[in-house]
Amino acid sequence: MARPDAGRPRPPGARRRWRPLSGAPAELATLRRLVDDGVSVTEAARTLKIGRSTAYEALAQR
Repeated sequence: MARPDAGRPRPPGARRRWRPLSGAPAELATLRRLVDDGVSVTEAARTLKIGRSTAYEALAQR
C-alpha cells in the first residue's frame, strides 16, 4: 500500500521520520575522528561496517 502523501515534496526543513541512528557513541566518535584525519566517509563507513548514508547522517548531526 502506498503512502497517502507519496509523490508530494516535503516542506522545507522537514526530515524523514525513520528509526534513530544506531551505533554506540564511541563508534560515532571513531567515525568523526577518521573523517577529521582525512579518511573519506565511504572508507570510514566501510571500516566501521556501517552504511554510507548512515555515516553521512551521523556526521550531519554534529
